[in-house]
Amino acid sequence: MLKRLLALFLVVPLVELFLLFLIAHYLGWGWTIGITLVSSLLGAYLAKISGKQWWETVKREWASEGFPVHRLGEGALLLISMAFMITPGPLTGIIGLLFMIPKVRLGAARLIARWVSNRFLERLWR
Repeated sequence: MLKRLLALFLVVPLVELFLLFLIAHYLGWGWTIGITLVSSLLGAYLAKISGKQWWETVKREWASEGFPVHRLGEGALLLISMAFMITPGPLTGIIGLLFMIPKVRLGAARLIARWVSNRFLERLWR
């Protein structure tokens, strides 16, 4: 697990730097910095809107059905996508933008919930 995290924290910044240099090569540094700043500001705005929509959904479901546990994974992915959108860089921006789309976020949350429950059951029944 530690090796995977270390690889992730080494590979992602290197890919981000490579992509930034590649974009700067074709567009110039001024445009690259401008695009990076605008995408971070747009990401913050989209994160605010998506966060409000998610919270309204949670409150509505809570009032009618009880606490919506199934929305917790979606909320966690929303927080991660918010951090990715605000982080400057093309790779994290694209990943963050993908998870801002509600259907993608919901599908990913279901996959992660299934994976976590399978891992839990594997360890429980060993």
